[in-house]
Amino acid sequence: MEGKTVTFFETEPWEQEYIKDKLGDKVRLEFFPHRLTHENIHEAEKAQYLVTFIYSDLSEKTLEKLPQLKGIATMSVGTDHISLPFAASHHITVSNVPAYGPNTVAEHTMALLLAMSRNIVPSVERTREGVYEYAGLSGWDLMGKTLGVVGTGKIGAHVTRIAFGLNMRLLGFDPKPNPELTEKYGMEYVSLPQLFHASDVITLHVPLTPENQHMLSSEQFSQMKRGVVLLNTARGGLVDVDALLEALESGIVSQAGIDVLEDEGLLKEEKEFFSPYFKLHEYQTALANHKLMSHPKVLLTPHNAFNSKESLKNILDTTIANIEGMTSGDPVNIASH
Repeated sequence: MEGKTVTFFETEPWEQEYIKDKLGDKVRLEFFPHRLTHENIHEAEKAQYLVTFIYSDLSEKTLEKLPQLKGIATMSVGTDHISLPFAASHHITVSNVPAYGPNTVAEHTMALLLAMSRNIVPSVERTREGVYEYAGLSGWDLMGKTLGVVGTGKIGAHVTRIAFGLNMRLLGFDPKPNPELTEKYGMEYVSLPQLFHASDVITLHVPLTPENQHMLSSEQFSQMKRGVVLLNTARGGLVDVDALLEALESGIVSQAGIDVLEDEGLLKEEKEFFSPYFKLHEYQTALANHKLMSHPKVLLTPHNAFNSKESLKNILDTTIANIEGMTSGDPVNIASH
């Protein structure tokens, strides 16, 4: 392991200190607080092993400019920011964090739902303005409502467990149904159109792949029960933001609780807005995202669902194990394409 260079992007000072304590005597470490882009690619030119979060651009155009690169460790479950085919064809090992705390994201998902159902945000805003009055703040009960869970893996299973405790009816869609969820919580597995048609609330818990990009678009929204509530703490690219805005305006979607947006990197560093590397559709998506962020029917958090003390430590510990595995020739948590 000694003498090998590991370059980190998107790391905070406390994370850097934690990593130095664990790896400082084993490999050469480089840290940058910002994300990796085409414009700062020179900062990674010495990297043999690269560590980033989801906002860095690890597309083919970026990776082909890093000829010394042998491995990538992403501090996330998702790998949609990485060109896995390019990495595989150039013998670049890619490791991810397969599970850092599925309960963490599930709890945030249900927090968004509870906040919307009981008008928590406008209630707090009103009282902070000195107005102690509940008129116009009526909410709605979760008990008895139907929750459609799209994706019943680790996170979806935790959402199911919590929703069962709230006496919600449970529908699920997953190519690989989990019989334990049916046995314990009464989840009924149905087709996606059936789930759309019957659910009062729909929550997404699937990875983003080329096949399910914009899995919720105009056609899917038209199949949903009028007044449905949408939750997305998975990936922004699962939802066509323009179609969602139309559904909100038409009343098909009454409320949306969202923690992820498509092309978030552009929103995080808008000084890059006029970069020649961005395409027209990315500018259009960014503008639509701004409309969503200020929409009165939307409760939007800044990709914060993973962000608990416990899960952050788990992410770092798994990432450190991934680096140790790569640099010693025994990689773990390998992400497949």
